[in-house]
Amino acid sequence: MTQNQNQIDEILLQRIIQKCQELLEKKDDLQTINLYDLAFDIVNRAREKAQELKVPVVITLVDAAAHVILSYRMEDSLLVSYDMAYRKAYTAVGMKMQSKDLAVLTKPDQWLFQLETMSEGQIVSLAGGIPIYSKGRIIGAIGISGGNAIEDQTIAEYAIEKIHPN
Repeated sequence: MTQNQNQIDEILLQRIIQKCQELLEKKDDLQTINLYDLAFDIVNRAREKAQELKVPVVITLVDAAAHVILSYRMEDSLLVSYDMAYRKAYTAVGMKMQSKDLAVLTKPDQWLFQLETMSEGQIVSLAGGIPIYSKGRIIGAIGISGGNAIEDQTIAEYAIEKIHPN
């Protein structure tokens, strides 16, 4: 090898090392909170708020693919609330918005009219479903069902406020 080739190899090696270091630093920036680790805390916060409001609810926490992480049914909650809590969480993940915000978009004169029917009821426009973000990426959602719209929304907001302040 010539001296020039050795210099080129050394420069190339230094650039590769530099790029690897940059990628490792970015990896740390992309690390999100682990919803699985927080699931019990989130559900307990929701349960506490529901007890304070004296509303028996079902609490469902899903990951970014809408797979159930944890579902909790309070004593005396309505049978329909089990499915509805999941659908609210599913909606929040699938539409990347709070389920309550979908209501205005599914009215007869709006562009998502009939969405609930077309999704065979999987997507709902009722309050109580909130997506959970970490570092700008959706990592899951919570769905609450069993109270009225205000109660379900209040419980969901309270449950995730420590990890998702907005």
